[in-house]
Amino acid sequence: MYVAGIDIGTTSICIIVINSEDGRVIRTVSRVNDSAMPSLEFWERTQNADRIVELVGVLIADCHEDWINVQSIGISCQMHGVLYVNEEGRAVSPLFTWQDGRGDLHFTSGLTYAATLTDWTGYPMHTGFGLVTHFYMTQQDEIPLRAAKLCTIGDYVAMRLCGEAAPFMDRTNAASIGLYSLETGRFAKEKLSDAGMDDSFLPELATNGQLVGETVDGKTVVCAIGDNQASFLGAVPSFKGNLLVNVGTGSQVSVYTPEFIQCPLLNTRPFVDDGYLLVGASLSGGKSYEVLEQFFRAVLGAFAEGDECRLYETMNRLAEEAITISIPPLRVGTQFFGTRENPQSTGFIEGIRADNFNPQQLTAGFLHGILDELVGFTQQFPNPILSKLTRIVASGNGIRHNVAMQRLAQLKWQLPITFGKVKEEAAFGAAIHASVASGLYRNYEVALQRVQRSDTNEA
Repeated sequence: MYVAGIDIGTTSICIIVINSEDGRVIRTVSRVNDSAMPSLEFWERTQNADRIVELVGVLIADCHEDWINVQSIGISCQMHGVLYVNEEGRAVSPLFTWQDGRGDLHFTSGLTYAATLTDWTGYPMHTGFGLVTHFYMTQQDEIPLRAAKLCTIGDYVAMRLCGEAAPFMDRTNAASIGLYSLETGRFAKEKLSDAGMDDSFLPELATNGQLVGETVDGKTVVCAIGDNQASFLGAVPSFKGNLLVNVGTGSQVSVYTPEFIQCPLLNTRPFVDDGYLLVGASLSGGKSYEVLEQFFRAVLGAFAEGDECRLYETMNRLAEEAITISIPPLRVGTQFFGTRENPQSTGFIEGIRADNFNPQQLTAGFLHGILDELVGFTQQFPNPILSKLTRIVASGNGIRHNVAMQRLAQLKWQLPITFGKVKEEAAFGAAIHASVASGLYRNYEVALQRVQRSDTNEA
Protein backbone atom coordinates (compact mmCIF):
# COMPACT_ATOMS: atom_id res chain seq x y z
CA MET A 1 0.00 0.00 0.00
CA TYR A 2 1.46 3.34 -1.05
CA VAL A 3 1.14 6.91 0.22
CA ALA A 4 2.34 10.02 -1.60
CA GLY A 5 3.82 13.30 -0.49
CA ILE A 6 3.70 16.47 -2.59
CA ASP A 7 6.11 19.28 -1.71
CA ILE A 8 5.39 22.68 -3.27
CA GLY A 9 8.59 24.63 -2.89
CA THR A 10 9.51 28.09 -4.07
CA THR A 11 11.93 26.83 -6.71
CA SER A 12 10.87 23.23 -7.27
CA ILE A 13 7.93 20.87 -6.85
CA CYS A 14 8.39 17.23 -5.89
CA ILE A 15 6.24 14.14 -5.49
CA ILE A 16 7.43 11.09 -3.60
CA VAL A 17 5.60 7.75 -3.45
CA ILE A 18 6.52 5.43 -0.59
CA ASN A 19 5.56 2.00 0.63
CA SER A 20 3.68 2.73 3.85
CA GLU A 21 4.82 -0.54 5.43
CA ASP A 22 8.52 0.25 5.58
CA GLY A 23 9.10 3.72 4.12
CA ARG A 24 10.77 2.36 1.01
CA VAL A 25 10.75 4.99 -1.72
CA ILE A 26 8.97 3.70 -4.80
CA ARG A 27 9.27 6.77 -6.98
CA THR A 28 10.49 10.34 -6.80
CA VAL A 29 9.72 12.92 -9.46
CA SER A 30 10.38 16.65 -9.47
CA ARG A 31 10.25 19.67 -11.72
CA VAL A 32 11.43 23.25 -11.58
CA ASN A 33 8.74 25.56 -10.26
CA ASP A 34 8.60 27.88 -13.25
CA SER A 35 5.48 29.72 -12.07
CA ALA A 36 7.23 32.98 -11.09
CA MET A 37 5.43 36.00 -12.54
CA PRO A 38 7.30 39.02 -13.94
CA SER A 39 6.93 42.35 -12.19
CA LEU A 40 8.09 45.92 -12.63
CA GLU A 41 8.32 46.27 -8.84
CA PHE A 42 11.62 45.17 -7.31
CA TRP A 43 9.88 44.15 -4.08
CA GLU A 44 7.18 41.97 -5.61
CA ARG A 45 7.49 38.16 -5.60
CA THR A 46 4.48 36.32 -6.99
CA GLN A 47 3.78 32.97 -8.64
CA ASN A 48 0.98 31.69 -10.85
CA ALA A 49 -1.10 29.38 -8.63
CA ASP A 50 -2.79 27.59 -11.51
CA ARG A 51 0.58 26.91 -13.14
CA ILE A 52 1.60 25.20 -9.88
CA VAL A 53 -1.56 23.06 -10.01
CA GLU A 54 -0.69 22.20 -13.61
CA LEU A 55 2.86 21.17 -12.61
CA VAL A 56 1.47 18.94 -9.85
CA GLY A 57 -0.75 17.26 -12.44
CA VAL A 58 2.24 16.69 -14.72
CA LEU A 59 4.21 15.13 -11.85
CA ILE A 60 1.31 12.84 -10.95
CA ALA A 61 1.29 11.67 -14.56
CA ASP A 62 5.06 11.11 -14.31
CA CYS A 63 4.44 8.62 -11.49
CA HIS A 64 2.82 6.31 -14.05
CA GLU A 65 1.49 3.01 -12.76
CA ASP A 66 2.73 3.57 -9.18
CA TRP A 67 0.04 6.20 -8.67
CA ILE A 68 -2.67 3.56 -9.00
CA ASN A 69 -1.62 2.03 -5.68
CA VAL A 70 -1.52 5.33 -3.75
CA GLN A 71 -4.16 5.39 -1.02
CA SER A 72 -3.52 8.77 0.61
CA ILE A 73 -1.83 12.05 -0.35
CA GLY A 74 -0.05 14.49 1.97
CA ILE A 75 0.99 17.98 0.94
CA SER A 76 3.83 20.20 2.14
CA CYS A 77 4.08 23.79 0.98
CA GLN A 78 6.16 26.93 1.18
CA MET A 79 5.00 28.81 4.25
CA HIS A 80 3.77 32.36 4.93
CA GLY A 81 2.49 33.16 1.43
CA VAL A 82 -1.17 33.41 0.41
CA LEU A 83 -3.49 33.74 -2.57
CA TYR A 84 -7.16 34.68 -2.95
CA VAL A 85 -9.83 32.29 -4.25
CA ASN A 86 -13.42 32.91 -5.32
CA GLU A 87 -16.56 31.09 -4.13
CA GLU A 88 -15.92 28.31 -6.66
CA GLY A 89 -12.48 27.69 -5.18
CA ARG A 90 -10.54 29.11 -8.12
CA ALA A 91 -7.60 31.48 -7.81
CA VAL A 92 -8.38 35.13 -8.51
CA SER A 93 -4.91 36.38 -7.60
CA PRO A 94 -1.34 35.19 -7.89
CA LEU A 95 0.37 33.50 -4.98
CA PHE A 96 2.08 36.22 -2.94
CA THR A 97 5.11 34.26 -1.74
CA TRP A 98 7.07 34.45 1.51
CA GLN A 99 9.68 36.51 -0.36
CA ASP A 100 7.20 39.25 -1.30
CA GLY A 101 8.38 42.61 -0.01
CA ARG A 102 5.28 44.81 -0.01
CA GLY A 103 5.16 44.56 3.77
CA ASP A 104 8.41 46.54 3.92
CA LEU A 105 6.90 49.47 2.01
CA HIS A 106 6.00 52.47 4.14
CA PHE A 107 2.48 53.00 5.41
CA THR A 108 0.94 56.40 6.21
CA SER A 109 2.06 55.92 9.82
CA GLY A 110 5.65 56.37 8.69
CA LEU A 111 6.38 52.78 9.62
CA THR A 112 6.34 49.87 7.20
CA TYR A 113 3.12 47.94 6.69
CA ALA A 114 4.57 45.03 8.67
CA ALA A 115 5.74 47.26 11.52
CA THR A 116 2.42 49.11 11.58
CA LEU A 117 0.49 45.86 11.86
CA THR A 118 2.84 44.73 14.64
CA ASP A 119 2.28 48.02 16.45
CA TRP A 120 -1.51 47.87 16.08
CA THR A 121 -1.99 44.22 17.02
CA GLY A 122 0.88 43.32 19.35
CA TYR A 123 1.70 40.28 17.19
CA PRO A 124 5.14 40.06 15.55
CA MET A 125 4.50 40.50 11.83
CA HIS A 126 6.99 40.42 8.98
CA THR A 127 6.90 41.08 5.28
CA GLY A 128 5.88 37.98 3.36
CA PHE A 129 3.42 36.90 6.07
CA GLY A 130 0.05 36.32 4.41
CA LEU A 131 -1.87 38.66 6.68
CA VAL A 132 0.69 41.44 6.18
CA THR A 133 -0.01 41.03 2.48
CA HIS A 134 -3.75 41.06 3.23
CA PHE A 135 -3.30 44.24 5.28
CA TYR A 136 -1.47 45.91 2.39
CA MET A 137 -4.09 44.76 -0.13
CA THR A 138 -6.86 46.05 2.14
CA GLN A 139 -5.26 49.44 2.62
CA GLN A 140 -4.50 49.78 -1.09
CA ASP A 141 -7.97 48.56 -2.09
CA GLU A 142 -6.38 45.88 -4.26
CA ILE A 143 -8.25 42.78 -3.06
CA PRO A 144 -9.73 41.14 -6.17
CA LEU A 145 -13.46 41.83 -6.54
CA ARG A 146 -14.43 38.16 -6.69
CA ALA A 147 -12.19 37.10 -3.79
CA ALA A 148 -14.01 35.09 -1.12
CA LYS A 149 -11.20 33.47 0.90
CA LEU A 150 -7.45 33.51 1.23
CA CYS A 151 -5.35 30.36 1.61
CA THR A 152 -1.87 28.93 1.17
CA ILE A 153 -0.71 27.31 -2.04
CA GLY A 154 -0.88 23.91 -0.33
CA ASP A 155 -4.51 24.52 0.59
CA TYR A 156 -5.22 25.50 -3.00
CA VAL A 157 -3.64 22.39 -4.48
CA ALA A 158 -5.58 20.21 -2.01
CA MET A 159 -8.83 21.92 -3.05
CA ARG A 160 -8.12 21.41 -6.72
CA LEU A 161 -7.19 17.75 -6.28
CA CYS A 162 -10.51 17.10 -4.52
CA GLY A 163 -12.70 19.49 -6.51
CA GLU A 164 -13.60 21.40 -3.33
CA ALA A 165 -14.69 25.04 -3.31
CA ALA A 166 -13.66 26.17 0.19
CA PRO A 167 -10.15 25.90 1.66
CA PHE A 168 -9.16 24.30 4.95
CA MET A 169 -5.98 25.48 6.67
CA ASP A 170 -3.87 23.40 9.03
CA ARG A 171 -2.53 25.18 12.10
CA THR A 172 1.05 24.80 10.86
CA ASN A 173 0.18 27.08 7.95
CA ALA A 174 -2.25 29.26 9.90
CA ALA A 175 0.48 30.24 12.35
CA SER A 176 2.81 31.08 9.45
CA ILE A 177 0.57 33.75 7.91
CA GLY A 178 0.34 35.70 11.17
CA LEU A 179 -2.20 36.91 13.76
CA TYR A 180 -2.66 33.35 15.00
CA SER A 181 -2.79 32.62 18.73
CA LEU A 182 -0.84 29.52 19.71
CA GLU A 183 -2.53 29.56 23.10
CA THR A 184 -6.08 29.43 21.73
CA GLY A 185 -5.39 27.73 18.41
CA ARG A 186 -7.39 30.42 16.61
CA PHE A 187 -6.84 33.50 14.50
CA ALA A 188 -7.03 36.75 16.48
CA LYS A 189 -10.05 37.95 14.50
CA GLU A 190 -10.63 40.98 16.69
CA LYS A 191 -7.10 42.16 15.87
CA LEU A 192 -7.82 41.84 12.17
CA SER A 193 -10.98 43.89 12.56
CA ASP A 194 -9.15 46.52 14.63
CA ALA A 195 -6.63 46.83 11.80
CA GLY A 196 -9.40 47.36 9.25
CA MET A 197 -9.24 43.90 7.68
CA ASP A 198 -12.25 41.74 6.85
CA ASP A 199 -11.87 38.49 8.79
CA SER A 200 -14.39 36.74 6.54
CA PHE A 201 -11.49 36.11 4.15
CA LEU A 202 -9.93 33.73 6.67
CA PRO A 203 -10.35 30.05 5.78
CA GLU A 204 -11.80 27.44 8.09
CA LEU A 205 -9.19 25.96 10.41
CA ALA A 206 -8.61 22.22 10.14
CA THR A 207 -8.08 19.76 12.94
CA ASN A 208 -4.76 17.90 13.09
CA GLY A 209 -4.57 15.54 10.13
CA GLN A 210 -7.96 16.54 8.75
CA LEU A 211 -8.89 15.11 5.37
CA VAL A 212 -9.85 17.65 2.72
CA GLY A 213 -11.67 15.10 0.58
CA GLU A 214 -11.02 12.55 -2.12
CA THR A 215 -9.70 12.70 -5.65
CA VAL A 216 -11.86 11.49 -8.50
CA ASP A 217 -10.08 8.13 -8.31
CA GLY A 218 -10.73 7.73 -4.58
CA LYS A 219 -7.46 8.80 -2.95
CA THR A 220 -7.81 10.68 0.34
CA VAL A 221 -6.13 14.10 0.46
CA VAL A 222 -4.87 15.38 3.80
CA CYS A 223 -4.86 19.09 4.65
CA ALA A 224 -1.54 20.68 3.68
CA ILE A 225 1.13 21.34 6.32
CA GLY A 226 4.04 23.77 6.41
CA ASP A 227 7.29 22.72 4.75
CA ASN A 228 9.31 23.35 7.92
CA GLN A 229 7.19 20.89 9.90
CA ALA A 230 7.13 18.43 7.01
CA SER A 231 10.92 18.59 6.65
CA PHE A 232 11.40 17.90 10.36
CA LEU A 233 9.01 14.96 10.20
CA GLY A 234 10.72 13.62 7.08
CA ALA A 235 14.30 14.00 8.31
CA VAL A 236 14.51 12.97 11.97
CA PRO A 237 14.39 9.39 13.31
CA SER A 238 12.53 10.62 16.41
CA PHE A 239 11.13 13.91 17.64
CA LYS A 240 13.39 14.34 20.68
CA GLY A 241 17.15 14.89 20.84
CA ASN A 242 17.55 15.95 17.20
CA LEU A 243 18.53 19.39 15.92
CA LEU A 244 17.39 19.88 12.33
CA VAL A 245 19.73 22.21 10.46
CA ASN A 246 18.30 23.14 7.09
CA VAL A 247 20.27 25.17 4.56
CA GLY A 248 18.37 25.85 1.37
CA THR A 249 17.45 29.22 -0.13
CA GLY A 250 17.23 30.45 3.45
CA SER A 251 18.33 28.52 6.52
CA GLN A 252 16.90 27.51 9.86
CA VAL A 253 17.36 25.38 12.95
CA SER A 254 14.43 23.48 14.43
CA VAL A 255 13.97 21.45 17.60
CA TYR A 256 10.91 19.70 19.00
CA THR A 257 9.22 20.53 22.29
CA PRO A 258 6.05 18.84 23.56
CA GLU A 259 5.13 22.00 25.48
CA PHE A 260 4.47 25.58 24.43
CA ILE A 261 7.63 27.66 24.98
CA GLN A 262 8.58 31.15 23.88
CA CYS A 263 12.21 32.22 23.48
CA PRO A 264 13.87 35.44 22.25
CA LEU A 265 14.70 35.47 18.53
CA LEU A 266 12.91 32.14 18.00
CA ASN A 267 9.58 31.27 16.43
CA THR A 268 7.37 28.82 18.26
CA ARG A 269 5.52 26.91 15.56
CA PRO A 270 2.75 24.32 15.97
CA PHE A 271 3.78 20.85 14.95
CA VAL A 272 1.74 18.07 13.35
CA ASP A 273 0.95 16.53 16.74
CA ASP A 274 -0.01 18.61 19.78
CA GLY A 275 3.60 19.72 20.25
CA TYR A 276 5.69 22.55 18.80
CA LEU A 277 8.90 23.35 16.98
CA LEU A 278 11.27 26.04 18.22
CA VAL A 279 12.66 27.56 15.05
CA GLY A 280 15.42 30.03 14.36
CA ALA A 281 14.83 31.20 10.80
CA SER A 282 17.39 33.15 8.80
CA LEU A 283 16.93 34.92 5.51
CA SER A 284 20.52 33.95 4.80
CA GLY A 285 21.66 30.56 3.58
CA GLY A 286 21.95 29.44 -0.01
CA LYS A 287 20.93 32.94 -1.11
CA SER A 288 23.98 34.41 0.63
CA TYR A 289 26.26 31.76 -0.84
CA GLU A 290 24.77 32.68 -4.21
CA VAL A 291 25.86 36.29 -3.62
CA LEU A 292 29.45 35.06 -3.42
CA GLU A 293 29.00 32.86 -6.49
CA GLN A 294 27.73 35.85 -8.44
CA PHE A 295 30.75 37.86 -7.28
CA PHE A 296 33.14 35.20 -8.54
CA ARG A 297 31.14 34.97 -11.76
CA ALA A 298 31.51 38.73 -12.26
CA VAL A 299 35.27 38.52 -11.62
CA LEU A 300 35.61 35.77 -14.19
CA GLY A 301 33.59 37.78 -16.66
CA ALA A 302 35.75 40.85 -16.11
CA PHE A 303 39.18 39.21 -16.21
CA ALA A 304 38.96 35.80 -17.86
CA GLU A 305 36.71 33.15 -19.26
CA GLY A 306 35.88 30.46 -16.71
CA ASP A 307 33.78 27.34 -16.50
CA GLU A 308 30.76 28.97 -14.87
CA CYS A 309 28.91 25.70 -14.38
CA ARG A 310 31.56 24.52 -11.91
CA LEU A 311 31.75 27.61 -9.72
CA TYR A 312 29.93 26.13 -6.72
CA GLU A 313 32.04 22.99 -6.90
CA THR A 314 35.20 25.10 -6.93
CA MET A 315 33.94 27.28 -4.08
CA ASN A 316 33.26 24.21 -1.94
CA ARG A 317 36.78 22.90 -2.61
CA LEU A 318 38.34 26.26 -1.74
CA ALA A 319 36.43 26.36 1.53
CA GLU A 320 37.64 22.85 2.43
CA GLU A 321 41.21 24.00 1.86
CA ALA A 322 40.73 27.13 3.94
CA ILE A 323 39.36 25.49 7.08
CA THR A 324 42.48 23.29 7.37
CA ILE A 325 44.88 26.26 7.45
CA SER A 326 45.72 28.07 10.70
CA ILE A 327 45.13 31.61 9.52
CA PRO A 328 42.92 34.12 11.35
CA PRO A 329 39.66 33.81 9.43
CA LEU A 330 37.69 36.53 7.79
CA ARG A 331 34.53 37.39 9.66
CA VAL A 332 31.56 37.60 7.33
CA GLY A 333 28.06 38.64 8.30
CA THR A 334 25.77 37.12 5.71
CA GLN A 335 22.63 39.16 6.42
CA PHE A 336 22.61 40.45 2.85
CA PHE A 337 18.83 40.17 2.80
CA GLY A 338 18.25 41.57 6.27
CA THR A 339 16.70 39.63 9.13
CA ARG A 340 13.12 39.05 10.22
CA GLU A 341 13.62 41.48 13.09
CA ASN A 342 15.55 44.08 11.06
CA PRO A 343 14.88 43.98 7.31
CA GLN A 344 17.35 46.86 6.83
CA SER A 345 20.25 44.87 8.29
CA THR A 346 23.20 44.45 5.92
CA GLY A 347 26.10 42.08 5.51
CA PHE A 348 29.73 42.83 6.26
CA ILE A 349 33.27 41.50 5.87
CA GLU A 350 35.88 42.32 8.50
CA GLY A 351 39.17 41.10 9.89
CA ILE A 352 40.84 41.41 6.49
CA ARG A 353 44.61 40.77 6.57
CA ALA A 354 47.22 40.29 3.90
CA ASP A 355 47.33 36.53 4.55
CA ASN A 356 43.57 35.87 4.56
CA PHE A 357 42.31 38.06 1.74
CA ASN A 358 41.98 35.29 -0.82
CA PRO A 359 39.19 33.25 -2.41
CA GLN A 360 39.67 30.34 -0.01
CA GLN A 361 39.24 32.35 3.18
CA LEU A 362 36.49 34.49 1.70
CA THR A 363 34.47 31.38 0.81
CA ALA A 364 35.07 29.84 4.22
CA GLY A 365 34.07 33.14 5.82
CA PHE A 366 30.70 33.02 4.09
CA LEU A 367 30.10 29.51 5.40
CA HIS A 368 31.08 30.58 8.91
CA GLY A 369 28.67 33.51 8.68
CA ILE A 370 25.73 31.39 7.55
CA LEU A 371 26.28 28.87 10.35
CA ASP A 372 27.11 31.42 13.06
CA GLU A 373 23.68 32.98 12.71
CA LEU A 374 22.11 29.56 13.19
CA VAL A 375 24.32 28.81 16.19
CA GLY A 376 23.12 32.06 17.72
CA PHE A 377 19.54 30.85 17.41
CA THR A 378 20.45 27.51 19.00
CA GLN A 379 21.90 29.27 22.03
CA GLN A 380 18.40 30.59 22.76
CA PHE A 381 17.02 27.08 23.32
CA PRO A 382 16.14 26.35 26.97
CA ASN A 383 18.88 24.33 28.65
CA PRO A 384 16.68 21.23 29.22
CA ILE A 385 16.29 21.01 25.43
CA LEU A 386 19.82 22.10 24.51
CA SER A 387 21.49 19.65 26.91
CA LYS A 388 19.60 16.68 25.47
CA LEU A 389 20.55 17.22 21.84
CA THR A 390 22.46 14.20 20.58
CA ARG A 391 22.87 14.87 16.88
CA ILE A 392 22.48 17.27 14.00
CA VAL A 393 20.17 16.11 11.24
CA ALA A 394 21.11 18.15 8.18
CA SER A 395 18.79 18.85 5.28
CA GLY A 396 18.74 21.01 2.19
CA ASN A 397 21.08 21.04 -0.78
CA GLY A 398 23.02 23.98 0.67
CA ILE A 399 24.61 21.70 3.29
CA ARG A 400 24.08 18.26 1.77
CA HIS A 401 26.45 19.03 -1.13
CA ASN A 402 28.97 21.06 0.87
CA VAL A 403 31.48 19.00 2.87
CA ALA A 404 33.17 22.10 4.28
CA MET A 405 29.88 23.34 5.71
CA GLN A 406 29.23 19.90 7.22
CA ARG A 407 32.63 19.91 8.95
CA LEU A 408 32.11 23.41 10.28
CA ALA A 409 28.64 22.48 11.58
CA GLN A 410 30.08 19.58 13.57
CA LEU A 411 32.74 21.84 15.07
CA LYS A 412 30.36 24.65 15.95
CA TRP A 413 27.68 22.49 17.58
CA GLN A 414 30.02 19.77 18.85
CA LEU A 415 27.53 17.15 17.70
CA PRO A 416 27.71 14.37 15.11
CA ILE A 417 25.96 15.14 11.84
CA THR A 418 23.66 12.82 9.92
CA PHE A 419 21.31 13.16 6.99
CA GLY A 420 17.73 12.05 6.59
CA LYS A 421 17.15 8.79 4.76
CA VAL A 422 15.54 10.64 1.86
CA LYS A 423 16.82 13.81 0.22
CA GLU A 424 13.33 15.15 -0.42
CA GLU A 425 12.62 15.57 3.31
CA ALA A 426 9.52 17.76 2.99
CA ALA A 427 7.80 15.46 0.48
CA PHE A 428 8.78 12.43 2.57
CA GLY A 429 7.41 14.12 5.70
CA ALA A 430 4.16 14.91 3.90
CA ALA A 431 3.83 11.23 2.99
CA ILE A 432 4.48 10.18 6.61
CA HIS A 433 1.86 12.71 7.73
CA ALA A 434 -0.62 11.20 5.26
CA SER A 435 0.07 7.69 6.57
CA VAL A 436 -0.87 8.76 10.11
CA ALA A 437 -3.81 10.98 9.12
CA SER A 438 -5.36 8.23 7.03
CA GLY A 439 -5.08 5.72 9.88
CA LEU A 440 -2.30 3.52 8.51
CA TYR A 441 -0.36 4.22 11.73
CA ARG A 442 -1.87 5.14 15.08
CA ASN A 443 0.66 7.91 15.80
CA TYR A 444 3.84 9.54 14.49
CA GLU A 445 6.16 7.67 16.84
CA VAL A 446 5.05 4.33 15.41
CA ALA A 447 5.22 5.70 11.86
CA LEU A 448 8.80 6.95 12.30
CA GLN A 449 9.90 3.63 13.78
CA ARG A 450 8.71 1.91 10.64
CA VAL A 451 9.46 4.30 7.80
CA GLN A 452 12.75 5.80 9.06
CA ARG A 453 14.46 2.44 9.58
CA SER A 454 18.02 2.45 8.32
CA ASP A 455 17.63 -0.90 6.54
CA THR A 456 15.38 0.64 3.89
CA ASN A 457 16.97 2.29 0.89
CA GLU A 458 16.39 5.61 -0.76
CA ALA A 459 15.32 5.53 -4.38
